[in-house]
Amino acid sequence: MNKTPGERRKFNLNFKELGTIVMILLVYLVSVIVKPDVFSADRLPEVIKNVLLWMPLIIVVSMGMMMVIISMNIDLSVGSMVGFCAMAVGLLFRDAGIPMWLGIIIAVALGAVLGAFNGFLVSILNIPAIIVTLGTMNAFRGLAFIICGGKQIDGHEMPLELKTLVQNGISFGDLTIPWLVWIAIAILIIFAFVMKYTRFGREIYAVGSNAQAAYLRGINVKRTVFLVYVITGACAGLAAIMYACRYGYVNPSNTGNGFEFVVISATIIGGTSINGGSGTVIGTFLGSVLLGSINTMLATVGVAGTFQQASYGFIIIMALLIDTLVQKGQGRQLAGRLSGRIRKAA
Repeated sequence: MNKTPGERRKFNLNFKELGTIVMILLVYLVSVIVKPDVFSADRLPEVIKNVLLWMPLIIVVSMGMMMVIISMNIDLSVGSMVGFCAMAVGLLFRDAGIPMWLGIIIAVALGAVLGAFNGFLVSILNIPAIIVTLGTMNAFRGLAFIICGGKQIDGHEMPLELKTLVQNGISFGDLTIPWLVWIAIAILIIFAFVMKYTRFGREIYAVGSNAQAAYLRGINVKRTVFLVYVITGACAGLAAIMYACRYGYVNPSNTGNGFEFVVISATIIGGTSINGGSGTVIGTFLGSVLLGSINTMLATVGVAGTFQQASYGFIIIMALLIDTLVQKGQGRQLAGRLSGRIRKAA
């Protein structure tokens, strides 16, 4: 019996996600072979916590990046947005003594404003996204240096409550899952709901699949793309606070530096098509887990950080190859169906 297009699409997405799961398992299998005591009873909770703490920042920003790429755009400025928001709120923590909850609101709002600037240039002025965000990547990073005079803001100059999001959480025996992780899980659930069950989520897929067809169907393409960039900016603002919680300081030079490439890697590895119109929250989550596992496990077994960057590149190439093969398979299936219908009509 022939499958419907929806069933085929579901199979292809599951195939990509299954490939990511296999790569995650391979990372841990190789780690155990290289260093058997990694998962010993006394070290296991620490290893799990290290993996979990590395992922929240990636997950939160990857959700926004997933939307951007599904809409067939790109955002290279997310790392710089994280850096600028972190420095701006860090200054308010240090000089104005604002509470943590207000700092979170300001960071998210500031990120949304930066994202709106990107969205305006891309959706309203129709400037190519890669050019816009390449420019704002440097602009936002430069502004981060300007507002703080190039000086770092240390943990003792920020609210002590920030540490509780990393040190405290929900305990399961010897393992404590920090609040930072639960925040990321909450964001994950919200995005899963939006992308699957809301009109806005369906519009993002429609715009990415065919913007002209989406416009003819009555979708406000410019508004959709604009909002996607606003949401991505807000995610970067939240990640700025999470960075301060995780590392205990913010620095204009390295806070969020290169983060855009990690986030794009997680999104593409998770099965989001660089050609737009395809991608899932669970796939993006798995891509984040894979990168978090690689980062943590390679460091645990003593592999140099430079090799970690190389591994990201190889995995991205593998993900793109899989995506290309899947799309070619879809094309052949569609051509076969059309050919069959033409023969029947004749």
